[in-house]
Amino acid sequence: MKNWDDLRYLVAVHKTGSMSAAARLLETNPATVSRRLSRLSESLGFDLFVKTPEGWVANEAISDLIETITGFENEIVSYLHTQSTAAPATGGNITVGCPPTISAYVFYPALRAFLESHPGLRLTFNALTLTEALGENDMIIVTQRPEQGRLVVRYIGKFHINVYAYPDSPRDMGWIGLNRSHDQAETMQFARKVMAGHDPLIRVETLHEIMGAMRTSRLPGLLPNIVAMSDPELQRFEPEQADLVSPLYLCFHETRRRDPLLQDVADWVAQEFNRTTQL
Repeated sequence: MKNWDDLRYLVAVHKTGSMSAAARLLETNPATVSRRLSRLSESLGFDLFVKTPEGWVANEAISDLIETITGFENEIVSYLHTQSTAAPATGGNITVGCPPTISAYVFYPALRAFLESHPGLRLTFNALTLTEALGENDMIIVTQRPEQGRLVVRYIGKFHINVYAYPDSPRDMGWIGLNRSHDQAETMQFARKVMAGHDPLIRVETLHEIMGAMRTSRLPGLLPNIVAMSDPELQRFEPEQADLVSPLYLCFHETRRRDPLLQDVADWVAQEFNRTTQL
């Protein structure tokens, strides 16, 4: 293979699921991404990706190649963090993928103190809802334990959810839930059961957005306990209804085990979950 740099474009599309997102990640344009992938495809002798409604999915024939490239990429990042002479575990970029509710109510309140102890750290939080793959993230927080990939999986806590309402909320079974892509998720199945089998009257993208819609519409809605506790007016729609409890897992690629910066962020994440008693 003459153009090893083409492999960067392969991994970028695999991580992001689209040509445009890969172009942004690599600071180029979609046409360049497409051209590089076409050249690589011609060299290997088969199509690299299959177009699906969820985006571009890698051909199974290149899964081992992608795993090898990703592992090498992570090894390089870990090496650079380790070899930093000024502050070996404080400087660099770390991207965390997690549900927006967790970012807003667990991590953001604790950011100032953590960043003061890591002055060179640059954190990016990506909203994560359905995926169990790392994608472009250095680490992810998910409610389903991943079964595939060379991931280090660390249990960090539990997530409590219930259907909440205001004292003046209507009881006609209209409620606020997630969009249809989540209909088979355990959270939506739980809420639908509480609401006597009725579908949501209003749907939004994330649990984090439900609170705002509830405040203006006064309809009941599916909420994490940590969000509901921020509004003293809210109460369980069914007072005797037990919470839906989901485990939470922190995951990162096994080649990052010795990355001091990533391990510092992972320890901070676990620490903040231990401090948060309302989850």
